[in-house]
Amino acid sequence: MKKFLIFYLLVLVSLGHAYAQDAGATYKRANQQYVLFESERDKGTNAAGMYTYLLEAYNDFVQVTKEQNNASYIQGTKNRLRSIYPYLLNAALYYYEQKENTKALDFAAAYIDTRYMPLFRSELLPKDDRYNSIVYFAAVTAYNMKKLDQAKRYFQIYLESGDSTQEKDCFVYLNMIYMAQKNYEEQENILEKAISKYPVSLDFLYNLVNVHIATNNMPKLLNAIDRILKIDPNNLQVLPIKARILERQGNNLEALDIYKRLYALAPNNFELLTGLARANFNVATKIVNDGATIASDTEYALVRQKAATYLEEAQKLFMEILKQKPDSKMYMQGLAEVYQYMDMTSEYEVLNKIIADGASFTTFAPRLLAYNEALKKSQEVTNNASSEPTPVVLEPAQLVIRVDSFIDGNNNKVIDAGESFAVKFSIANKGKGDAYSVRIRLSEQQGYDQYFEGPRELDGGNIPAGTTKEYTFRYLVKKEVPTALAKINIYAFEANGFDADPSELIVNTQEYAMPRLKIADHQFFASNGSSITLGSNGKLTIALQNFGTKTARNVKVNFTLPKNVYTTDSPEMQIDSIAPGEVATLDYGFLVNKRFSEDSVAVMLTAADDTRSSIINEAYKVKLGEYLTASTSIKINGKLANRKVNMQDFQLSFKSELLDGIPEGAVNRHRYALIIGNEDYSMTGANAEINVPYAVNDAMVFREYCVRTFGIPASQIKMIPNATAGMMHEQLDWLLNMASTDPDAELFFYYSGHGNNDEATKQAYLLPVDITGKNIHLGISLADLYQKLATYPVKGAYVFLDACFSGGYKSAAPLIAQKGVRVVPKLGMPQGNTISFSSSSGDQTSSVYHDKKQGYYTYYLLKTIKDSHGDITMQELFDKTNAEVKKATALLGKMQEPQYIVSPTWKTWGSIQLKTPETQIHVEKSDSLTNHTAL
Repeated sequence: MKKFLIFYLLVLVSLGHAYAQDAGATYKRANQQYVLFESERDKGTNAAGMYTYLLEAYNDFVQVTKEQNNASYIQGTKNRLRSIYPYLLNAALYYYEQKENTKALDFAAAYIDTRYMPLFRSELLPKDDRYNSIVYFAAVTAYNMKKLDQAKRYFQIYLESGDSTQEKDCFVYLNMIYMAQKNYEEQENILEKAISKYPVSLDFLYNLVNVHIATNNMPKLLNAIDRILKIDPNNLQVLPIKARILERQGNNLEALDIYKRLYALAPNNFELLTGLARANFNVATKIVNDGATIASDTEYALVRQKAATYLEEAQKLFMEILKQKPDSKMYMQGLAEVYQYMDMTSEYEVLNKIIADGASFTTFAPRLLAYNEALKKSQEVTNNASSEPTPVVLEPAQLVIRVDSFIDGNNNKVIDAGESFAVKFSIANKGKGDAYSVRIRLSEQQGYDQYFEGPRELDGGNIPAGTTKEYTFRYLVKKEVPTALAKINIYAFEANGFDADPSELIVNTQEYAMPRLKIADHQFFASNGSSITLGSNGKLTIALQNFGTKTARNVKVNFTLPKNVYTTDSPEMQIDSIAPGEVATLDYGFLVNKRFSEDSVAVMLTAADDTRSSIINEAYKVKLGEYLTASTSIKINGKLANRKVNMQDFQLSFKSELLDGIPEGAVNRHRYALIIGNEDYSMTGANAEINVPYAVNDAMVFREYCVRTFGIPASQIKMIPNATAGMMHEQLDWLLNMASTDPDAELFFYYSGHGNNDEATKQAYLLPVDITGKNIHLGISLADLYQKLATYPVKGAYVFLDACFSGGYKSAAPLIAQKGVRVVPKLGMPQGNTISFSSSSGDQTSSVYHDKKQGYYTYYLLKTIKDSHGDITMQELFDKTNAEVKKATALLGKMQEPQYIVSPTWKTWGSIQLKTPETQIHVEKSDSLTNHTAL
């Protein structure tokens, strides 16, 4: 036993010695690699070798901290790691510039992880200014390399830093990570955190909807949808989902209301058309089924009348569906069920036979006609066989009609448009003889019965002497019925001529409460002079009046112009509300260029409220050269609600070969552009900056390429000549709003004009025409611009800047500088999928090309696109434009070298072509924020 204990102790001592040897050996190897690193560092000739030694030393020192019996090596290891720490950052940046992302990630991870080692819990290692950028880079790189757990940890570290620069992107990536891992609980948690930070960002809410769909959590799903609808009440992404959920839950009326809203917003959407038909039918069947237990025939008839409104609407919608899909058995069955509930036996029988035969709905009309003719002949044969002669009476009948009650849907004793009503009456025979084959007929003296849907005649049968019979006429009232005093007569005709005197019911009718819009007046104005001519601006002022009985809400007015006439205002304007009888005035400005070949400018106008119950389609013409007033007022009788729309004037006074043969691309409705040409800085008075020649020309020609080559719809382009600070900020907000509503958006931002930098911070700014260098903070900071363009995860944001920021001026005069010195500005770093392509670098100035009446940069940028027929990548566009501008400006003796700055995370920008392919555009939804699962 004693020997055994001695042997056991010897083993323990040996193991301890071995562990100590392991720690020592690792520490020795780590120091050796560190010395080799220092040697290469001091020589400065082999960066790759130096950093290889550095990483090996780092890994070995980290291993020392994990070994047992390492106490004697810990302080040395800690000192070495503290020394290594800043070089890890340098190595990460080096390999990032070399585009070796795997190695860059190794060093970035080491740099980040060192701060969190237990060894340094008692001290805080210093943070470089670039620390958060490195954390973000490491997280994105790890994500791209499918190292999701590592990426997740670094994104969390970035969020904990409180830096808002890439905060939103971190939430986006974490959402995608948890979604890929199907960790719905954590995905929900991170989305809720993101929503609390960005409460109006619909993309996070969309993904929350997807989480609750995946987990089948209906209460949370409806809550998420309602949160979206609180921000965007007419959101076409989630309203259909909510409608289908409500249908499943049996909330048919709520579902119907949603489908009505959706169909009003997208009347050509087939899926919404089918949903609206289904919802109307579901509401009707529920009304009928709920009333099935009612014992009173009169009350049940009123229930059927109420259901008939929805059934008729369902019938009309199913007919429209079958026009588009006449061979659909499913929709024919739906229509057949409508006919069954409406007791339309002929239609029901014929349609069922078509379904059984496998025939098309196109045969329905001729088959129904043949069926009814055959039925009519059969009934005539039956009537002839069973008819009996009217008995000859010895004593006369005396019929008296008495109206007993009038019943309307809302009990207001008025026949309202769209409701049902019933007239209950009795016919008493007070004569000594029987009345035979009594026919009862209802008629309105002024013809208003044309608006009553229901039978005009009843078979009263025989009424024996001394007896009384009760009858009821039931009707649905069409929505077109006017407000009037209806005089309804009831007649009773007896076979032997002993007819009753007609009874009269006098009751008011009330028209359907809805808005009715009309153009009460319009007038064209010349902005300058007394007529609209080629190359000048004009304005159309309209007076839009609501002559209906209900307030028109969310009235949208759209203007369309002919070719070579350009809008200087938004082509779509919205009026929140127009009360009955009120008038709203709108000003719409336009510019006629010198290529317009017609003698008159035709402005097309459409207007509709949110119910689309009143739609206007009008065209207004003005002859070029016709004498017009230069006044800006219009007088209209009525209550005026003026809505002024700012109009910017400019003149097109130059010709350019760049406007001939512009490459043509297909329309891309996911693209939006903001174009600013700031030329005239005279409004700043004595402190005015030097004007910028041809900036408006630059903007105008760039707009042409946006429309014709880049495929941007004209209605999705805002072009602002000589923009003030307020206008620039307002229109930038418009561009961001477009991005918030379109997950596939591509944003174009073009600016020609003055740039400058803040004297203290050297931050670069774009200068509005009402701002001088002394108030530069009121302009647009490039750093803020890049941050805003990355607010939403767009497909791409392209910034083109024909301006310099050094303190020198883009002008016709000799170059001057603020306080006599030009400086190298801080241009900021684009984020997300953003690239900025500017006209000059460093402390250079941007020059104007007087012969072409444009800036050098804009001229060669667009010429490069034109010469390549638009078939050019972004990288090629930059390289060729850069070469041409350098060559042209070098001849002037003042080199100008364009530069590009691109987001570090956007790797595929160089292969993008701005010209839209002429084939049909197909936009693929991403699997992250824009892929909204449907139920």
